Amino acid sequence: MTETTDTKRYKVLLAEDHALLRQSLKAYLETQGLCQVVGEAMRMYRELKPDIVLMDLSMPGVDGMVAVKAIKRDFPEARIIALTAHRSEDYLHAALDSGVDGYVVKAASAEDLLTAIRAVCRGKAYVSPEVSATLITGYLRSNRQEHSSPLEGLTTRERHILQLVLQGMKNKEIAETLFLSTRTVEKHRANFMKKLDLHNLHQVREFVKTNGVDFDSLR
Repeated sequence: MTETTDTKRYKVLLAEDHALLRQSLKAYLETQGLCQVVGEAMRMYRELKPDIVLMDLSMPGVDGMVAVKAIKRDFPEARIIALTAHRSEDYLHAALDSGVDGYVVKAASAEDLLTAIRAVCRGKAYVSPEVSATLITGYLRSNRQEHSSPLEGLTTRERHILQLVLQGMKNKEIAETLFLSTRTVEKHRANFMKKLDLHNLHQVREFVKTNGVDFDSLR
């Protein structure tokens, strides 16, 4: 699967139900001299052993992601590029989870497809520039959630009362300090205990110690 020269021709299996697009892709790839389209049906993979599969993930009567998993199960060495109109984060992640090695949107340029073929045949992953920002956004969101403080789910008042509780103040003292009723303080205290799944003051102290809580950064 490793390309040794720029003139290497790859055997491509094209799984695409739209005849016009399929014929256009076949003509373009063979004209470029980079690829030889050896088949136009998914079922031919076992017989033809192509270098790469261009797989439409949304063909009538065929779940493209299921097909990808099936090919990868029987042929782990298979290289598959998804061809799709979908750009959503969920769809992109599902396609990558199914085992595709590349993800090219149908609105991409012809050069983008050739770049994807070269990259994937060399054993690298490839995602169209049109959707690469989606991956970055999803990663950053996930990273922020992973490193966020568990106290961010508390209200400002709940965090303040938690801080005063840790200072050793009783509900009545907190109420007088914040000009609240004791009943209101008790309600806020019960709320943050429930949100943090804590049941006594000892657990609260251990929670804060374990999580290295910085109250000043959460105000």
